[in-house]
Amino acid sequence: MSLKFCWRTTCLLATATALLISTNTQQARADIPDENYRPILEHLLGTVMAPKLDALNGATSNLADGLKGFCSDPDADGLVDVRDDFHTAMDIWQEIQPWRMGPLVANGRDQHIEYWPDKHGTAARQLRKLMFNKPAAFTDPKQLSEASAALQGFPALEEVLFDDKHSDQLIAADADGVFLCQYGSAIATNLVTLTGELQDEWPTFADAMRTAGPDSMDYATAKFAATDLYRALHEGLLIISAQKLGRPLGDAPKDASASRGESETSKRSLRNIAHNLIGLFAVYDGKWGNVGQQGTGLSALIDSSLLDRSFRLNWQTVEDQLAELPPSITELLKQPDGYQKLVDLAGQIDFLTLLVENDVGGTTNLGGGFNALDGD
Repeated sequence: MSLKFCWRTTCLLATATALLISTNTQQARADIPDENYRPILEHLLGTVMAPKLDALNGATSNLADGLKGFCSDPDADGLVDVRDDFHTAMDIWQEIQPWRMGPLVANGRDQHIEYWPDKHGTAARQLRKLMFNKPAAFTDPKQLSEASAALQGFPALEEVLFDDKHSDQLIAADADGVFLCQYGSAIATNLVTLTGELQDEWPTFADAMRTAGPDSMDYATAKFAATDLYRALHEGLLIISAQKLGRPLGDAPKDASASRGESETSKRSLRNIAHNLIGLFAVYDGKWGNVGQQGTGLSALIDSSLLDRSFRLNWQTVEDQLAELPPSITELLKQPDGYQKLVDLAGQIDFLTLLVENDVGGTTNLGGGFNALDGD
């Protein structure tokens, strides 16, 4: 991996980490008792994730209620309020999104909640056809749930609420605006259903992970179950690098396109990444906002305080740098050095990925397995 940045703190920490890796090889290879993984599974899947799923369902419910009220009497202020509700729900989803396990991905549920990346512009084509025909079926949440994933979820609702043309139609309440509002309301109501299904199904999944062992039909060992947590952390960073940053970056400045970013219509592509990092760090740390306790995630398996401190400081460095950037790639690329800042951010995410592979994966004995993103 080629790093095009070298902040003094980051480089010093990287050196310390490298030394620890070289001196702790034998320790990293030592077997960890299977029972050591079980408290982490219980904490992350039960104590930490369950309240977040409750919060997501609550936020989508508020969004659906707000849309119904807006559609009954649309105006500019009401649209601002509904957009705020969208951002609140999307913030929570972006923290949950990288976990990618169990009910989150069962039956393609994650794609129904957020169909992205849409490499071939499927959603745009289908939405144009939808607006031409205005089929009543798409204003009914149940019938909508059986339609293409590209016409469901947050990205479809984003187009309804944030596209300038559609915003004007919504407020004007003309024929297109009335259909759009009813369609958007159906999307939000379907999101309530989807997130409610997550709430309902998660406890059974969490219990299967918690009781992993010879008698389990799902996970033969607690270590095998904990591997899903490591994969979430590792692949979550890979997705940020390859898709959320790599696609907009292109191969050179002239190839850059913010429109390939996630949630660019609502101008929150980098805001999404900031929330991804919050949810991903919870896998490592065990504390997620005001839920959980520090040091009870995968970090509980790391018995080197220096290694743990190095990882935390490097992660914080990336979060701090991201906080200094605007919320969207569109805004960032307008800056004279915006493209380079985006390249630097991608390099920093790649560096975190390296630390996860070497420090977390090696020390916890969970790394080196199957990666769903590499085509193996």
